[in-house]
Amino acid sequence: MDLDLAQVRGFVAVAERLHFGRAAATLFVSQQALSKRIQRLEQAIGEPLFVRGKHGVELNAVGARFLPYARELIAAADAAVVAARSDSRPLRVDVWGHLQAPLRLVSRLIRECPDLLVDVSMRRSLGAAADALQRGEIDAAFGRVHDLADPWPTRLRSRLVYLERDAIGLPAAHRLGNAAVIQTSELRGERLWMPGTATPPEVMGFCRRFAEHFGMELDTGGHNLGPDHVLDVLGSDPIACTLVGSDWHVPADAAVRKVQLRPQPCFPWSLVWRDGDRHPHPHLPRLLGFVEKTGRDEDWLVCRPGRDWMPEIDLPDLVHG
Repeated sequence: MDLDLAQVRGFVAVAERLHFGRAAATLFVSQQALSKRIQRLEQAIGEPLFVRGKHGVELNAVGARFLPYARELIAAADAAVVAARSDSRPLRVDVWGHLQAPLRLVSRLIRECPDLLVDVSMRRSLGAAADALQRGEIDAAFGRVHDLADPWPTRLRSRLVYLERDAIGLPAAHRLGNAAVIQTSELRGERLWMPGTATPPEVMGFCRRFAEHFGMELDTGGHNLGPDHVLDVLGSDPIACTLVGSDWHVPADAAVRKVQLRPQPCFPWSLVWRDGDRHPHPHLPRLLGFVEKTGRDEDWLVCRPGRDWMPEIDLPDLVHG
């Protein structure tokens, strides 16, 4: 029997999520197209693989027996493709977004290693990057590994590599708008704005833990349409504020200020890659070595007690970073 790998990959995605919509999103296909793939696979095998009901989908006994072999088929196919490719292909790294620290880290790596070919992507979510890693579409990704929407994939490894220090962005008309430095305790009762429509779970989780720790109200309404939109929103709302990177550029004529906080929030960036690859990218060790050595030499993982703040759930990662 000849099995269509696209159908098998679709089956595994549904089996792992037990939801056609979420599985279709991870495969970048429509739910209807994914449903047809599963139907054709079931026709080829001659048995149904799922129990479909009003409240969702579940694996039946046949599907449960088929699942481990389906995973092995996909892993073997991905390994075959990687082995067949030339070692000269670029190292594919997801850096989350164009304003965050990972892009600067990879840009520096490229400057210091001009012979290293790197292909950068920006999925703006570790969840999306983790799915791409498991499919073999990328070789490594940066992101915060806690507060994800789905359980941590067993095939992936991570290492904390960088603490990006945050400041507070707030309107010039805010009661603290003229402060040189703001004690974070002064923000108690203030409204921390972080729109839920454009914020992935791991970032929203960081903001929620920050707001709860310092007694702030978390406002998840509205949209984040980019830096200019954030400036417009903050400039027109005298009681709003939001966490921003310490190097976030605020134009001189903006009605918004960026103020340092004490203690200073530290957003933890981890590097994530596949565990146990039979044919890992030959230059992945160079990326890992770069972040490890440079981070150690330049104190990328220094979290100063009383002067810096991280969510408690992230602190154990410092030991392994």
